[in-house]
Amino acid sequence: MEQKIKALSKEKLQDIILNMMGLLSKEQCEKLEVMIETCTTEKDKIRLTERMSQEFVDEKMELLRKWMNQIDEGELYLDVDEYEDYSDSYWDRDWIIDYYDNQGIGDKVEFMIRFAQDCVDDRKYQEANDIYEWLWEMSVSTDLEYECDPVDLELLSENKIIHTDLEQLALLTLYADYQVQEPENRAEDIYLYFSIYTFRKLHIEDMFCVGREELDGTEQFWEDWIALLQTKSGEEESRLLQEAVLYQEGIDGLVKMADKNCDVHPSLYLSAMQEYNKKHEYFQIEKIGDRAIEKIDSKLKIRYSGICGVS
Repeated sequence: MEQKIKALSKEKLQDIILNMMGLLSKEQCEKLEVMIETCTTEKDKIRLTERMSQEFVDEKMELLRKWMNQIDEGELYLDVDEYEDYSDSYWDRDWIIDYYDNQGIGDKVEFMIRFAQDCVDDRKYQEANDIYEWLWEMSVSTDLEYECDPVDLELLSENKIIHTDLEQLALLTLYADYQVQEPENRAEDIYLYFSIYTFRKLHIEDMFCVGREELDGTEQFWEDWIALLQTKSGEEESRLLQEAVLYQEGIDGLVKMADKNCDVHPSLYLSAMQEYNKKHEYFQIEKIGDRAIEKIDSKLKIRYSGICGVS
């Protein structure tokens, strides 16, 4: 029961509490009202707690925008050394690019990352979102401008010019983006981030746990998110759709979604079979396999090998 309650959305919990009101005695209703008032008062206190004044934030944002402009204009850049590595053999040589941060770009970017998280913690989501948008679009020039490609955030991390947890940064980015977008735009805007490599490792439900405030409007978001992914083809889209449906509706919902979207996302059948395999429900696996064979276009091929010997 405890796990089921934790899995419910805010809207569903509110509906359950409202329905329970008719089952409670007058004394029980009074106790519930006290509990609700206590939670509301605590939440209001949290909202009133401000760690950074707006004046301080504006001052820091002015500094950050100056650095952003210097990087965008190529005034701040990385020095580069390129050479061929023959350490293995002459015929198996590699082209090596070493980056040198002689102008402190890494320190500036890490300062931006830390300040953006401070903004999230202080519920200054617009400032945080502005920083995150720029960071993921950032393109750092090199002294060999016409010979070496610009460097993005992921490459800065790969070459140890910055030291940060990119996956946590990506989750905070999604959280801040969710907070500033209009409800009807959230799913589409968040989806755009999944073209970036780091985001492809994320589980969208983890986005709801990284900030201090509970996200509002999650019911509509999940509906919009699932509806959007149904129209998008690709392995990443199938993975996100599978996780979203499984999180919201369980295995039965996943099977229904596979039936509904077998032309775009046939791999959902495999995902459902794998979930049943975890429970050792082999009869269900066989049933889904038969449905997949019946419904999937014969031009499409899907492999069942490796799942309980079904092929």
